[in-house]
Amino acid sequence: MIPSIVIKIAILIIAIRSGYVAVNMLSNYRKSLLDLLYHVSICIIALSFFI
Repeated sequence: MIPSIVIKIAILIIAIRSGYVAVNMLSNYRKSLLDLLYHVSICIIALSFFI
């Protein structure tokens, strides 16, 4: 069984990475609005699991 701290760290890394990608995509949000929304939603869901 995977310890819960490892799972929490993985979820936090997912949230940070998705937030980072979403912020970088803001400069070209018209070209890839769906991708931007996808990464924002992943970040929100990961943070909801983390909290």
